[in-house]
Amino acid sequence: MSDSLTTSLPDVSEPTSPAFARISRRSAVDAVRDQLTAMIESGQLMVDDQLPSEAELGQRFGVSRPVIREALGSLQTLGLTESQPGRGTFVTSRVVTVGLSFGQYSATDLNEIRRYVEVPTAARAAQIRTAQDLDELTRLLEEHEHATGAAESVRIDGQFHITIARTTGNPLVVRLIEDLRDTMQEQSLALREVPNRHERATQEHRAILDAIIRQDTEGAAAAMAGHLGGVEVALGQLARQRTIKA
Repeated sequence: MSDSLTTSLPDVSEPTSPAFARISRRSAVDAVRDQLTAMIESGQLMVDDQLPSEAELGQRFGVSRPVIREALGSLQTLGLTESQPGRGTFVTSRVVTVGLSFGQYSATDLNEIRRYVEVPTAARAAQIRTAQDLDELTRLLEEHEHATGAAESVRIDGQFHITIARTTGNPLVVRLIEDLRDTMQEQSLALREVPNRHERATQEHRAILDAIIRQDTEGAAAAMAGHLGGVEVALGQLARQRTIKA
């Protein structure tokens, strides 16, 4: 477990201290929440780290304790922190997915099973792909890149992942991905709310295909893991957007 921030963080005047920018605008709660969220997602604040006290955070951000208290409540709602009576507030996750579900599955459950299945699947596809497989994946990638409507983009996205599964030659892998297709497409459609997600997804797909073309099994697995990591980051953005609107 990491040392608590109340003891491990140096004074803000020191160069190595995280940059707690003072808040002067009306949306102080949102600003504090967003800064703390960014620190958690970037790793400046690690899982199991203890946040400074409300009084210390108020001093560092230059806002009142009620503002800090409300911002910390938002972080807890997003699943990033947990308040432990008598001890303080601790970071519990770097990914915001709490409250998001697609079909009968939570976003967390869906992405966990996708990592179990799709990362090794990409590696296997890189190992045994054929020229015909590459032609089909290239065609789908180009169609996804130029898709104009959300429904078309989501459909092609799902087909790209199913085609990678088919490349392995294992019908059970294909069945697993096909069974998840409706849920994956519902999630992809929701992520269209996140600015620039379509462009980032296309870049992530291209990295996967490039590794498969090179028959780079480790690179393909890493690229697929990176893609699913991008999905998780986008889910965090989506959860925050919906929390702010609520």
